[in-house]
Amino acid sequence: MKILKNPKVLVLADQAIFSGTSFLLTILIARTISVSDFGAYSAIILVAYLAISAISAWTTQVFQVASDRSIGYISFVFWAHMLLMTIFVALSKISLLVFSFHTSKTALIFGFGFVMYDFSRKMLLSLDKIASTLILDVLTSLLLLIGFYLFQNLGSTNMSDLLQYFSYAYLISLAFILFLLKPFYFDRKASKLFIINHIKEGKWLFLTAISQWWAGNLFVVASGIYLGAAALGALRLGQSLFGVLNILLQTFENYVLPQSAIKIQQNQTLGIAYIQEMNLKLAYVFIPILLMIIVFAAPIMTLAGGLEYTAYAFVLSWLSILYIFIFLSQPIRFFFRSMQMNSHFFYAYFISLMFALSSSHWMISTYGLKGVISGLIGSQILLMAYWSFILYLKNINLWKSSTSY
Repeated sequence: MKILKNPKVLVLADQAIFSGTSFLLTILIARTISVSDFGAYSAIILVAYLAISAISAWTTQVFQVASDRSIGYISFVFWAHMLLMTIFVALSKISLLVFSFHTSKTALIFGFGFVMYDFSRKMLLSLDKIASTLILDVLTSLLLLIGFYLFQNLGSTNMSDLLQYFSYAYLISLAFILFLLKPFYFDRKASKLFIINHIKEGKWLFLTAISQWWAGNLFVVASGIYLGAAALGALRLGQSLFGVLNILLQTFENYVLPQSAIKIQQNQTLGIAYIQEMNLKLAYVFIPILLMIIVFAAPIMTLAGGLEYTAYAFVLSWLSILYIFIFLSQPIRFFFRSMQMNSHFFYAYFISLMFALSSSHWMISTYGLKGVISGLIGSQILLMAYWSFILYLKNINLWKSSTSY
C-alpha cells in the first residue's frame, strides 16, 4: 500500500497508461485507415495541439506557477478555458468557411474534447491530485480503445466515424472535472485581479506558443513542399513514434513545474536543487529509451510503417539527437517558467522562428530530411544559448551542484 500511495509511483503508472495508449492508437490508426485519411487525422491533431498551446498560455500555464489554489481561482481558470475553447472552435469554423475548406462537425467536437482532456489532466496534476489523474487516464484510455474496436469491427471506413467514437472518450473528462473540482464559486472582485494577472503573464506565453508552434513545424511543413509526400510521411511517422517521449516530457512538466515554482518562490537554491534532482531521475528513463531507438532504428521504423519505411530509419537516429538537446533544456525551461520570466520565452522562440525562416530553404534543398532535423536541432540549440546567456547575465548557474532539497 505504501508503494501504491507513493506519488512518484502513481505518476509513473499514469504516464505508462497515457503514453502506451497514445502510442498504440497511433500505430493502429496508421495501419487501419488510408494514407490520405491518416494525413487528415494528423492535421487535426496538429491543429488541436496549436489550440492547446494558444489557450493554455492564457489559463493553465499561468495557473501552474501561481501560489493560489483557492476554489475561486480554480473556477475562474476553468470557465476562462471553456470560453477560449468556444471562441477557438467558432473562429476555426469561420476560417474553414472563408477558405472553402470542408470539415465535419465531428472534427470540431473531437478537437474540443481533445483540448478539454488536456486541460483536465494539467489542472489535476497542478493541484497534486495524482490519483484522480490516473483514474481519468484509465477511463479515457479504455473508452478510446473500445471506440477503436467498434470502429474496426463495425465495418467503418470513414474517418469521421473514428473521430466520433474518440469524441465520446475525450468529452468524459468534462463531466469528470466538473464533478471533482466543482468550479462554481465566483468572486467578482478576485476575478478582476485574476484577469489582470492572466493578461499580464499570458500575453508573453501566448506569443511564445504561436512562435513555438511555427518554429517547431515550419521545417516539417517545408519538407512536404520540397521533398514530397513520401519524405513527409516518413518524418511524421518518426515524430509520431517520438510522441511517447513528448508525452513523457509534457507529463513531467505538468507535475514537476508547479512543485518547482512553489519551492523556488520559497527558496531559490532549494528550488534549483529540486529541478536538478527531478531531471536526473528523468534521465534514468529518457536516455536509455533514446539509446534503444538509435540502436534499433531500422526494425522500429519497419515495424511501425512497413518495409517501405526501412530506408528512412535514419530519421529516428537523427530525431534521437534532437531529443537529447530537448532533454538538456528542461532545467532551464523550468527555471524560467517558475520565475515567470515569460518575455524571455517569447524572445527565444522568436529568434528560433527567424532562424527557421532564413535557413529552411537552403538546409532542406541541400540535405533533405537530414537538413530538416538538423534545422530543428539548430533551433533547439539557439533556445538553450539565449536562455543560458540570460542566466549568465543574472549570475545563475543551473548546472552547479546545489544543496539537496
